[in-house]
Amino acid sequence: MTAIQRLPERTPFNYADLTDYREGQITSLALIRSKGVNMTILAFDNEQLLPTHQTPGPALIQILDGTAYFTVGNEEVILPQGKSLLIPAGVPHSVIARERFKMLVTSILPLD
Repeated sequence: MTAIQRLPERTPFNYADLTDYREGQITSLALIRSKGVNMTILAFDNEQLLPTHQTPGPALIQILDGTAYFTVGNEEVILPQGKSLLIPAGVPHSVIARERFKMLVTSILPLD
């Protein structure tokens, strides 16, 4: 079963408008939770860090506002607003906010 939350029905919307920045924090808004996929908006205040981690399935990142600075494996990737990045399953990655930014993360989850 899929739970779609916090999305306006039959009305155009902008993902970036669905959550606000909070000073000194990373805020998270879960939009979809299902057996095979999760969609979450993350809003990073300046200088916030999501430490190195891995995911069991691929993650599609879409930058909604600002610019994100990722480390994927051993490579630094600068991702400005409007750009996307596919991070393969099991690849270590981290992200830092050198400025405020928002991203939509679509995580594909293994069904086993």
